[in-house]
Order: sequence, then structure tokens, then C-alpha cells
Amino acid sequence: MRHNRKHLDFEVNLIPCIDLLSVCICFLLLTAVWLQVGSMNVKQAIGGQSAAETPKKPQLWVNMGADGDLTLNVKESSAIPRKLAQMKLKIVDLAKAVTQLKSLDPALNTVLIQPRAQSEYDEIIGLMDEFKKAGLNDLGVVPL
Repeated sequence: MRHNRKHLDFEVNLIPCIDLLSVCICFLLLTAVWLQVGSMNVKQAIGGQSAAETPKKPQLWVNMGADGDLTLNVKESSAIPRKLAQMKLKIVDLAKAVTQLKSLDPALNTVLIQPRAQSEYDEIIGLMDEFKKAGLNDLGVVPL
């Protein structure tokens, strides 16, 4: 009686696996040369330094309301009277008000815009254009 037994020794051919891995490593090394890491030099406009190091510059905070209403609030300015430091107006009257504030305090150069959640992108850009025309160059948008 003869029993047919299967051979239990199984040999795995590793040469194709090693070839595939070596090709993948070569491809990785060759494509890594074309990878470029991009970066921008960005500084935080407000709050990047300690409170003692930060010079007190006048800032104009603009809160965008519904129906084109704007609330202007001037902070850190001793040259602008208290009644002009806070005002509500329409976008149509913005150029006149900004020119008046800029004439009272020539150091006023920073504007921070606070849009509302329903503000459209075009409204914010149009508002920024008005401030650029008035000579206020340091513009920022405050996150919601």
C-alpha cells in the first residue's frame, strides 16, 4: 500500500517581488527631485509680538451690517474725537468719512473689516477698493 502524500515544502519565488520593490524605489527617488516645497513669508499683522513690544497704531475697525450699513470704530487714536471715533453710515458716505478721519489722524493706515456671515465676496472687495482709494493701505479681514 502506497500512500500518495503531497509535498508540504512550498518554495516562494521572491525574485519578482524584490524586482518590483526596486523599481518602485527607483521611481520614488527620481520623482522626489521634482518635488518642490513652496512657502510664503507671512507675518501676523496684529498680535505677533508681545503687548509691550507692539507700538500703538491707530486702527479703523469696520463692521459690515445688513443692507449696506457700516459701523466705523477707530481704536488707539488720540487725534480723533470720541464722537467721530464711532459712527454708523452707508457705503455711499464712506469716502467722505474716511477722508475726514484720515485728515484728523494721518497715522491712520490700518483697516480691519468684519464681514457678516451673509456678506458677499464682491461687497468685501468693493469695500477694500474704497479704502485703497482713500489711502489706507494696510487692510485685513477679521474672521467670523
